[in-house]
Amino acid sequence: MLAPTDLSREHTVRPLASNQWLWSGALASLLSSLALAWHGRQRHGSSVALLNSPSHWLYGDRALRANMPSWRFTFWGMLIHHLSSLWWAALYELLGRWLDNRSSASRTEHGSAPETASAGHDLAKPVALAAAVTTLAWLVDTRGVPPRLRPGFERRASRQGMALVYGAFGAGLLIASLARRHRQIPAATGKTCRAPHASV
Repeated sequence: MLAPTDLSREHTVRPLASNQWLWSGALASLLSSLALAWHGRQRHGSSVALLNSPSHWLYGDRALRANMPSWRFTFWGMLIHHLSSLWWAALYELLGRWLDNRSSASRTEHGSAPETASAGHDLAKPVALAAAVTTLAWLVDTRGVPPRLRPGFERRASRQGMALVYGAFGAGLLIASLARRHRQIPAATGKTCRAPHASV
């Protein structure tokens, strides 16, 4: 009979996986917002110029010309950017869990223990996935949706600035994923704890 510690371990791991998209989305949003602020300062002399841009969803082209902080443009621009980041983070985490489940099933089928996977292989998967989701986000944001639904800052940023922003976004996804994997290493070994004198 398994000891109660097995159930407690299971319940401590599942919440981390279920709400990870909130943390990865928040970190991706924060880092990309900092990149937007820095590039906006360099290119337009205003740290909020590019952060205002997503509010053009609500206020049209006026938001694309706004260089001063305001409740109307800055707040809504940052909120829209944050919610978009959460959406992409949810996709990233969903795909990551799907790939992890496939890897676990494959190792079980071939009789391999989870700990036999190399550290380089474990690192390559989240890096590749973060790059893929970030590239998809860039394609959708700049080409896949009508101009009114694009983030807006692509019209004011340089190519190098766009690369910086989306690179920071992808870095946020990756850092959050690696931090989660580090916290869950003991649970990922596949070992179970049994009570010393458990009885049926």
